[in-house]
Amino acid sequence: MQALKFIEPGTVRVVDVDVPKLPPGGVVVRTAFAGVCGSDVRTWRHGSTRLKGQQVLGHEASGTIAESDATGLPVGTRVAVCPGMPCLRCEQCQRGGVAWCPNRDSLGYDIPGAMAEYFALPAVAIELGCVVRLPASLSLRTASLAEPLHTVLSGQDRARIGHGQSVLVIGLGPIGTLHAAVAQSRGAGPVLAVDRLPERTDTAAAILTEMGVGVALAEDETIRDAAPTHGWDVVIVAAGSAAAITAGIGHASPGGTVLAFGGLPPDRPLVDVDFNRVHYQQLTLVGAFGGSPRHFRQAVSWLATSPLDGATFITQTRDLPHAVEAFELVEQGTGLKTSLSVSAEDDN
Repeated sequence: MQALKFIEPGTVRVVDVDVPKLPPGGVVVRTAFAGVCGSDVRTWRHGSTRLKGQQVLGHEASGTIAESDATGLPVGTRVAVCPGMPCLRCEQCQRGGVAWCPNRDSLGYDIPGAMAEYFALPAVAIELGCVVRLPASLSLRTASLAEPLHTVLSGQDRARIGHGQSVLVIGLGPIGTLHAAVAQSRGAGPVLAVDRLPERTDTAAAILTEMGVGVALAEDETIRDAAPTHGWDVVIVAAGSAAAITAGIGHASPGGTVLAFGGLPPDRPLVDVDFNRVHYQQLTLVGAFGGSPRHFRQAVSWLATSPLDGATFITQTRDLPHAVEAFELVEQGTGLKTSLSVSAEDDN
């Protein structure tokens, strides 16, 4: 079968590999869609400390069970897959920090990923609830968004975003656009999503405006005019930019929360912060990344019931032989979400 494999920093290649064997108590999934995200591109360009050599990439997956040794997941079942498999036994897991579990295995890093015609999941993935059946109303295409969405749900839980809060989202890539949609669905309001690039705001506006979210260019005057008198209750920084973090702190209301959801380059991780503002305005700074199998199951339910149109959100697809082209589109910031269409003819 064909698979996209990380070879070394700067090189990913579509290669022929063996079809995975069915693990005891596990499943083999025929991939329908595999999303391409910024972390995939960073791995391509720079490698990853999480990889122990060459590996088949892909952690945003939907597909159909092709072989099964798992109770309740017969062949033909349509699924989405949470990539992170924490042990749930260590101290970090017991404290709720499943993202830091030292025993955690992840699809596309510790085990071969979903940018392949087939991928296998061990029994532990079934036991943890990482393999989630899809409702009949949810297409395989849209279901591939569950992985990025589950990280958004986790972050908004940490920031305690809810009804009646004003929310500003800075950065309108796929994650920022999902953050704005989720905040609106939680009853937050007003919700304003901004970006400094007109092509980003135009793309996001086509999705978010119908959901009641305001979209605008990231200009200080525009952001201040749209804010309640006291400022924004929650500012979500969904851009890997020190300037965006600084701006987010500046736009937060007294007693407000700033959710840091975009990492910075490892060689430039520092940000100048007006600590007096944090101190005297009693701001809360919250960091978030990743999610849990519980958030993943919530993400599948959210996608099945929300007005978000996955067909509109995924703005470009490429087949597996053209996977490198898909990586280039993400690197260039083209469109919104890019996905690999591997075997999507059975989509509903």
